Amino acid sequence: MGYLIEIIFKHFVFKRISTGSVNGNLPSVLSGLDKFSASLVKQLPHAIGLLLFFGGAYLAYFSFIWTDSPFVQLFFLAVLIGITFIRVIALISRIIFSPKNMLFRLLPMQCNIATGVHRLIVWSTSYMAMVLMLSVITIRLGAQTNTVSLLLLFFATILLTITGAIIIFYRSLIKDQIVSAVEIYGETASWGRTTFASIWHLLALSYLFALWLLLFNNLIDPEQKHRGAFMLSFFVLPIWIVTDKLLQWLIKYAMETLKIHTDDYNDQDVPTEEEQEQRDKGRQTFRKVMAFSRSGLVLALFVWVASLWNIKIPVFSNLTSVLFDSLIILAVALIFWQFISSWIERKIQESIPAEEENKDEDDEWGSAATRGRSYTLLPMIRRFIGTILVTMVTMTILSSTGVDIGPLLAGAGVIGLAVGFGAQKLVADMFSGFFYLLDDAFRVGEYVEAGGISGTVENISLRNVMLRHHRGMLQIVPHSELGAITNYMRGGIVVKFNLDFPYDAEIDTIRKIIKKVGQAMLADEEFGADFIRPVKSQGVREITNSVMTIRVKFTAKPGAHFVIRREAYKRITEALRAKGIHYAHRKVIVDIPEQTTENTKDHIIKAAGAAGHNALDAEASQNSAPADSQKGFDG
Repeated sequence: MGYLIEIIFKHFVFKRISTGSVNGNLPSVLSGLDKFSASLVKQLPHAIGLLLFFGGAYLAYFSFIWTDSPFVQLFFLAVLIGITFIRVIALISRIIFSPKNMLFRLLPMQCNIATGVHRLIVWSTSYMAMVLMLSVITIRLGAQTNTVSLLLLFFATILLTITGAIIIFYRSLIKDQIVSAVEIYGETASWGRTTFASIWHLLALSYLFALWLLLFNNLIDPEQKHRGAFMLSFFVLPIWIVTDKLLQWLIKYAMETLKIHTDDYNDQDVPTEEEQEQRDKGRQTFRKVMAFSRSGLVLALFVWVASLWNIKIPVFSNLTSVLFDSLIILAVALIFWQFISSWIERKIQESIPAEEENKDEDDEWGSAATRGRSYTLLPMIRRFIGTILVTMVTMTILSSTGVDIGPLLAGAGVIGLAVGFGAQKLVADMFSGFFYLLDDAFRVGEYVEAGGISGTVENISLRNVMLRHHRGMLQIVPHSELGAITNYMRGGIVVKFNLDFPYDAEIDTIRKIIKKVGQAMLADEEFGADFIRPVKSQGVREITNSVMTIRVKFTAKPGAHFVIRREAYKRITEALRAKGIHYAHRKVIVDIPEQTTENTKDHIIKAAGAAGHNALDAEASQNSAPADSQKGFDG
């Protein structure tokens, strides 16, 4: 009944997934985490079907089969639990080894080896499950403990004998797999690996014989309790494979984080000689660390198996427990850090605006793009979380080794208090920066002025802010010295500039021309989105001795007002020229009396010319001062 419910559910709900349509949406190569996720998705219908099988069979039996016989109920539960246990192990094995599809295989091995290991695990698990259920039924029927022990020894002997025969049969395939495992590094197998590959089956057979002796010793001394030692010891190879994979991931991720070694190189980039040397050095370091760690893992597994059989090895027994605890702590910490770091990196990438194709390279405030608040805050949060995580992991590992961390925490508190009093400036910088960021006073990419220093915010650390001046200098300012901040990137920038015309120019005509130019720029796709208020005339500002000055004004988004101002100059000039209106020329009028000699006239003209030239230079210098100022726009 339970199997029928499972088939119906798979057929109508997970038909597409169960037929393997998942493969069509996946690339040809997957990373380790992607393989695991895809394999879980692929096995999801089988897991749900197994749950429905167990629940349907259990409910169907107790709902429709009315019997009070405890033996029938015991037999039914034993069979149901045994089948469910076997299918769970088979499901886990398919996720790890994926015997039918190399795309989802978590461990690098050939298809025939993966299929053999998968079958060995499933068959041996099935055999053990049936034997255990048989022993439970035998005990419930009133059999003696010695009888059950002899029965278990008999079935264990058969299992070990069959396993030994399989080892002998597959010894050549396993040997080739061990030797070829180093080919991923482009090297030949070492003498030690080759020797181990030649005698591995002898070591495996010796291990099986040792298990049989330990189990026989358990029969002689039934008072000892080994907590499933035989089953765990028998499956030490799959345990080693999974633990070794976890160890490789930990070491690889740690080295990638420390920028010592990585396999994710861009194949299109040709490395320089120095880069290739650095890569080779990192690869050698990775291999040495892996060899040392694997040796430690083998020793730890050996001591752990011995402890399952109540065999205590001085020093190493406690050390193994510490190693396993440390490995679990590091794995959990790295998984948490990878999740947090990936999430923060994804949010940072989302906060980066798309690059504009027509961005003006001659940006008077610098070429840095304005970033969002996430781009400013998240890197600091990531550094803070990383520091806290390293501290917690270190303290936890020390505590697992038996070190009393209470005095360390108390000493750290005292040292922190002393450092706080001795480095008040540092504390002031950090707290000032925290409140500046909390108030969202500035972000990376914004142009600010603080304490007489201005520039584009390029980076923010715990203590300092890096400001890139529009002339190129990098200014590093502590947060506590920023003071009042003027942020030019919030709101709009009001730009005003003057146009000089002759006295007889038509003011209304000029005003209408400027207004039409403003409306045209507002409708332009390139400039319209950057306007807050359009270009328009403010009328006559002043009349001097030689010209009439008309002021023009507009409001635009920060940074875009430079380009708009240049375009406004260009369009207004072209529109005025089309109407026959020209700007006024600067001139100096000199009155010379009629009764003046030629020499005196020449002297007067030269003096007037020099005075006029000086006046024009002074006026030009005054007009160019705002453009050269730190604000970068006319007031």
